[in-house]
Amino acid sequence: MPIVRHVLVLFVVFLFAQTAFSQVNRISYNNQNLFLNGSNLAWVNYGSDWGLGTTDTTTMAEWMLQMHQHGGNAMRVWLNVEGTVTPKFNSLGYCIGPGTELIPELKKVLDLAWDREIGLDICLWGFGMLTSTLDTNVLRRNHLLLRDTSYTNTYIRNCLIPMVAALKGHPAILAWEIFNEPEGMSAEFGWPGYQRDSMKYIQRFVNLCAGAIHRTDPSAKVTNGAVTVASITNVVLAKSSADKSLNLAKMSMTEKQNLESWFNHRYRVALTADQIVPILQKLTASSYNWYSDSRLKAIGGDSLGTLDFYSVHYYAKNGSSVSVITYPASHWNFDKPVVVAEFHTTNTDGVPKAQIYETLYANGYAGALAWSWSDLEVTTRPDMLAGMQTIWDNHRADVDLHGTGADWPYVSITYPQDGAAFPDSNQLTIQVSVTDSSAITSVDIIVSDTMKLVTLTTAPYTYTWTNIAGGIYNITAVATNSLGHIQTSSIVKITVGKPPAIRFEAENATRTGPGMSIVTDPIASGGKYVNIASNDSTSKITWTLNNVPSAGNYKIAFGYKLNAGIPKSQFINVNGVRVLELEFTATSPTKWYEKTIYVGLVKDTNTIQMQMSWGWMALDYLDFLPVPTSVDNKAYNAPTQFALQQNYPNPFNPSTTIRYSLPHSEFVKLFIYDILGRQITALVDKKQDAGVYEIPFDASRLPSGVYFYRLNIGTFTQTKKMIILK
Repeated sequence: MPIVRHVLVLFVVFLFAQTAFSQVNRISYNNQNLFLNGSNLAWVNYGSDWGLGTTDTTTMAEWMLQMHQHGGNAMRVWLNVEGTVTPKFNSLGYCIGPGTELIPELKKVLDLAWDREIGLDICLWGFGMLTSTLDTNVLRRNHLLLRDTSYTNTYIRNCLIPMVAALKGHPAILAWEIFNEPEGMSAEFGWPGYQRDSMKYIQRFVNLCAGAIHRTDPSAKVTNGAVTVASITNVVLAKSSADKSLNLAKMSMTEKQNLESWFNHRYRVALTADQIVPILQKLTASSYNWYSDSRLKAIGGDSLGTLDFYSVHYYAKNGSSVSVITYPASHWNFDKPVVVAEFHTTNTDGVPKAQIYETLYANGYAGALAWSWSDLEVTTRPDMLAGMQTIWDNHRADVDLHGTGADWPYVSITYPQDGAAFPDSNQLTIQVSVTDSSAITSVDIIVSDTMKLVTLTTAPYTYTWTNIAGGIYNITAVATNSLGHIQTSSIVKITVGKPPAIRFEAENATRTGPGMSIVTDPIASGGKYVNIASNDSTSKITWTLNNVPSAGNYKIAFGYKLNAGIPKSQFINVNGVRVLELEFTATSPTKWYEKTIYVGLVKDTNTIQMQMSWGWMALDYLDFLPVPTSVDNKAYNAPTQFALQQNYPNPFNPSTTIRYSLPHSEFVKLFIYDILGRQITALVDKKQDAGVYEIPFDASRLPSGVYFYRLNIGTFTQTKKMIILK
């Protein structure tokens, strides 16, 4: 009998250990213990998705559907971001509410998510709220929101509680996340480009908000997005002498450039590797769980103000000591489940990208949410979907969210493929695949949202489309089952024939600044044009291009007239970044001309802007050919990093052009030196906006020889050699 008792005790301990383990590496949601399998949406339009009544629910629904079709069950979205649109504040900086649009928008997206069996992690705030370039009033109230509990509690009372109460019980609410990487705006860890507040204010804000959420909705889950595991563990971090990820001396020039590209793109700054590495080293210099129950309650005083699970981010450039790929969750002695809420699906720490999701699952983490649907600098959507599919195929019981999706059609267009081009516009066969546990009653094939090609009622769901006008088309299939449930496929965007150029009249563009007027002219396109009688640099004409089929280089053309016949140069900005100063020429002051260039565009929405340099011309239209071209070497693209190009021509006599690029506004110095290091002239010595610049240099007064030109932008310095040959 004693042996039996010992066996019984061991058996009970074993069961307890198994229960504890199951709680630590799963998230309790929808009366299930789930591994969160998904990605970040983050945003469609950074900082302006919510609160304006213009939430892009179509795009969000499309991505959630793709996730659902590949076994995904969770998606992370950012709500307030910088606090410029939501919530609403009065003139004293106190929050007065969420605004009239926010809650209905959230409700609609939550409904769409649940229809697709996706739970949403709703992130309230992030380090962007202290972006240094924000309006001073916005920065002031955001600081007060963190520092002053009267402002914090007003936000909680007027915005957070009403929002949580209005959405309480919605099955698609997975969790409320207080902050995204607040360490980035902290006095202890923050980086340039952001103002800072102490971590104690961040901890208190987390505590007070979490407590309010738990009181308003006791079933709600609360989390917080830590920049690395160093912020949520007390385990001493292992340092390896072989790790060169944060060792400048061991980094190649390419590795430094990759680090700069990743960090500056991600955090919207412009730093060199020499500046970035100390920041990352500081983040991982030591470990301290800032968000433990005891520490949050001690600093904020709310006994309910704790987290239900941790969220952590990991990128290989953070260093191997905080790798969630190398180290299992058990290594960190976490006291809660941990979701890896940001990572790249790329080859990481010796693990192929196809195995990243599976590795995080095997390492005992509670979820994997890749970064990101909207930011494709590193990760691709197919790689994210493939990772989710792997988890579904291997661990379906751990990720299958029991919602409404079992009775919804699964519909996809199997032919043509997204992005396909067809030079022959005579006919095209469209093939649709539909599966469902219920009978399918109809399948509609829709083109460009409004034109229904056909309704099919029996399989196979195939239709031949004939006599197609050249153009770019969005094709979707809409399946309806016997229960009346309707599901729409992902959009397939195709090009047929040679689409005509799309014309955007100048008089219909957005105009800002002085000196512009609309003039009637029967010869002008549309019978009108914009007369520009100013060279004020604040005068701008902006066109918005929607539905650009894919990222690439595109042909655009400006229709113009030079009333005086004298060449004029104007700045061309693409998506808010200057890409060149374009010269317009003419042989007659009465004739209309067209100037063609190629520019790099992103998928979907872009802006093309003419900003006055010389001004004083007539502008008729912008033509856009919606077919990407292969003229990479001739296209003007928005820069992503500081760069100085070799002058051209070189050698030269007597003039040459020096080209450089700025990813953001900065003070620029471009000086010429002789071979002895003496300064010859200063070509540029002023602050310039982001963009690509071409600076002419006339050396007609200089003798033949070797000269140098040096570009200084903050801590960035680069020098190149040029030769005057007379």
